[in-house]
Amino acid sequence: MIEREADQIAAMAAATPVLPLIYRILEESVAFYFSDEHYSDAARADHTDSAMANCIYSHAEKKLLAASDESAGVFAINARGMRVLNYRDVALARFKKVKPNGKHSNYPTKQQRDYDDQKTLPGIPDPAFRLTAGYQLDVSGSVLERIMIARPLGRNIFWTAQVTMIDSAVHWEDITPERFVGTGRSDFDADRARRRRGGE
Repeated sequence: MIEREADQIAAMAAATPVLPLIYRILEESVAFYFSDEHYSDAARADHTDSAMANCIYSHAEKKLLAASDESAGVFAINARGMRVLNYRDVALARFKKVKPNGKHSNYPTKQQRDYDDQKTLPGIPDPAFRLTAGYQLDVSGSVLERIMIARPLGRNIFWTAQVTMIDSAVHWEDITPERFVGTGRSDFDADRARRRRGGE
């Protein structure tokens, strides 16, 4: 069993050097999509929520590829079509539109599910923390509300941290939703956890 607070502190310490880059990629990608210079209101009106998320993801992916050429220790992994930011084999991040608890809502492929389950995957460094770098829009669906890092664990989120930039300095705080007493630990054996829930 893993303690939530200890896991969050260790993972965020590993990711801290690359948090400004993650923040910039997500902030700029959302701003690009909602800029009238790049997308017209008519074009955005034609987009479903899924299409909008795909456009923002495409911009973030392009920025990740550029950053991997200019940022020390940052590599873009293409694991059979799944793009992942790799920072020195200690922290991994997938870019996603997320809900307030840090959970992404797209229907996952088996590979994405295995990533969230913290399983071994070809091309993905095993010791690294597997994280979701998420952005949440406000209620209007057109303004960036916050950027967060979440630790997926199967269909659940183990913990969530909000990331802010103040005067070019990055800060994070725990925003994990309150849970029932005794849920501060989690079993990182996803197959065993799924069997207890009756499978999926």
